[in-house]
Amino acid sequence: MQKAIINIGDKIELTHVKSFYRRKLSDRTYGSMLLDYDGFREARISMPIYEGKIVPLELDDEYALCFFTSFGLFRCRARVKRRFRDGKMHVLQMEFLSLPKKYQRRKFFRLECMMEIRYREISQDEKVLYDLVEAEEIEDSEKQLYEKKMRELAGRWNRALLTDISGGGVRLQCKDNVEAGAFIEVDIPLKTAASGTYKFCCLAKVVATVDIDNGVYRSELRCEFENIGREQRESVVKYVFEEQKRRLRKE
Repeated sequence: MQKAIINIGDKIELTHVKSFYRRKLSDRTYGSMLLDYDGFREARISMPIYEGKIVPLELDDEYALCFFTSFGLFRCRARVKRRFRDGKMHVLQMEFLSLPKKYQRRKFFRLECMMEIRYREISQDEKVLYDLVEAEEIEDSEKQLYEKKMRELAGRWNRALLTDISGGGVRLQCKDNVEAGAFIEVDIPLKTAASGTYKFCCLAKVVATVDIDNGVYRSELRCEFENIGREQRESVVKYVFEEQKRRLRKE
């Protein structure tokens, strides 16, 4: 099925999400092309070229791959497994860590900020219960039972520094080492002129993590909101819009 959707020649965008040696993540988006795909776990893609130079991506580093196909955009996570040459072509062999899934790309304005917030890590057991609670087909009695178990599993809240926010996610600095792929819950106080302070609580997936050392915090996390409701997302977008207008009036 996947092989029928993703075809040789499809264009690819690569975004750096994890360094095997915990080096600084690249902010660049690289372009590539699909050369071969086994339909399951491995693909060969052309080595990216940036500013006229071939970019030999580090082995074992992980990237988010966005495929531009005739069926739309598809995205997955993959690891650089091997680098080699095939004739004159420089090739990367990628190991898929997730299967390509349909992706609707949305652009949100990202607001830089310095705000103290709370977050807590979500265990795998709690995430399973969370997904069960979100399922519409479960009965109220089951939902109450799952919610009780979630409260029992809930971990402690930690302080963090929010450095930017958008309708799609957040970037924050924290004292703990949180691995990419983990889930966290963020608690952010958003202030708007119309409704005052709004307590925004939402699950987020850590898509990238970087080691930092600024004397206070040890890690920087780049996160995407998970299962965010329409009203919740609109409240974040509204906050970002109002805060941007307020800053422009002060300048």
